[in-house]
Amino acid sequence: MNKEEKLLPMPENIQVEEDRNSLIITYKWSKMMGYALIGFSLFWNSIIYFGFITGIESGESFILFFMIPFILAGFFVFYYGLANIFNSTTITVGYDNVSVKIAPLFWSGSKEIFKHDIKQLYVKQHIHKGKNSTTYSYSVNLIDKSNKDIELVSSLPKSEEGRFIEAKMEKFLKIEDTRVSGEYDG
Repeated sequence: MNKEEKLLPMPENIQVEEDRNSLIITYKWSKMMGYALIGFSLFWNSIIYFGFITGIESGESFILFFMIPFILAGFFVFYYGLANIFNSTTITVGYDNVSVKIAPLFWSGSKEIFKHDIKQLYVKQHIHKGKNSTTYSYSVNLIDKSNKDIELVSSLPKSEEGRFIEAKMEKFLKIEDTRVSGEYDG
C-alpha cells in the first residue's frame, strides 16, 4: 500500500481548500507555545528591566552595555511568542508555482518555486538534544530537478502534519511517492 492509498486524517491545525486549478494548505502555528513564550519573556524582561534600572541609578555604564544581548533575547522571545499566536503558513499550489507565505507577522521562510521543478516531496525529522531531554520537529522538504534539497515548511511539531502536507501536495501535483535518502519513516 503506497502513501496515496493510505487514509490520512486532517490534523486539527491544518485547513485545505482545493479545486481543479489550485490547492491551498494553511498551517496554524502553536498558540500554546506562543503563550508560554510570552509568559517566559515577560518574566525575563521584568528581571532585565530591574537590572537595567539598577545600572542606570548606579551610573555603571558597563552593566548597561553588558545587558544588551539579554535585552535583545527578551524582545526576540516575545516576538516569537506573538508570531506563534498569530502566524500561519500558507502553501499555495497554483497554475505555475508553489508559494509558501508566512503571515501576518514577518518571519523568514516565505518562498516561491516553479511547480514543474519539483521532483519529490518528503518529510524530514530534526532532533534537538538538550541537557536533560530530546525533542523532535519535522519539515516538509522537496527535491528539485537539479537534485537540490529545499525545505518547504519547517518546525512542525508532529510528523502527521508533515505527512499530510506531503501526501496532499503529491496527489495534487501527480507526483508518485518515491523514497528519499534521509526521509523520516517512523
